Amino acid sequence: MFSGGLDSGLLLALGCRVLGSELIALTYRGPHIPPGELAAAWQLARRFQVRHLIYEFDPLQLADFRGNSPQRCYACKKAIIARGWEVARSEGAEALWDATNVDDLNDFRPGLKAARELEVVSPFLELGWGKRDIREQSRRLGLDWQKPPQSCLATRFPYHTDLTREDLARVGEAEAWLRARGFTQVRLRVQGDQTRLELLPEEWPLFLKPEVHRPFLTRVSRLGWRAPALDLVGGGG
Repeated sequence: MFSGGLDSGLLLALGCRVLGSELIALTYRGPHIPPGELAAAWQLARRFQVRHLIYEFDPLQLADFRGNSPQRCYACKKAIIARGWEVARSEGAEALWDATNVDDLNDFRPGLKAARELEVVSPFLELGWGKRDIREQSRRLGLDWQKPPQSCLATRFPYHTDLTREDLARVGEAEAWLRARGFTQVRLRVQGDQTRLELLPEEWPLFLKPEVHRPFLTRVSRLGWRAPALDLVGGGG
């Protein structure tokens, strides 16, 4: 399963060397995906001339996702993998791969449980590779080894917040505005009408320039939120 991020990009590149034309990239698009991720996946699949299947998936149909429960990721991943196996069987594929690495085991990731239950193969886990290994191998292969991590837009909201397609789109639009101006790891956390912006520490000077700061505040206000608090330390997933 192929998101187009750093980890799955390397898995695609290495998989091409092993399977050649037998490799199929499977990507889902839906309201939870950050803007630009689908395009990145499409470009990589085209670069390596891999057959690329794209399917619609709406996690808001799942109660745990819609209610943003702590089991949101598990429910979503389980549904995605189940659909992936349907596609695999229809294509005559024998395995589903994902790009889980050993560093992922240190985080709270309920989706990993679903992957193990549904027998997804994780080559990077079998190799004992973590993020540093993945970046190094990506650099050697001429991939974008400095690509920042992306994560599901639902992570921007507190647990037990009812999620809507509109709210996910709003936060995606705000973050995309900053990424289009060169910012990399952007997270706009939302709680009610309050927001908190997280950026990498070295990118705050650029954000605080009036030509960036002021129009962003205007955009956040237009989207229905108060001006964001600024997290000068930066955030995670």
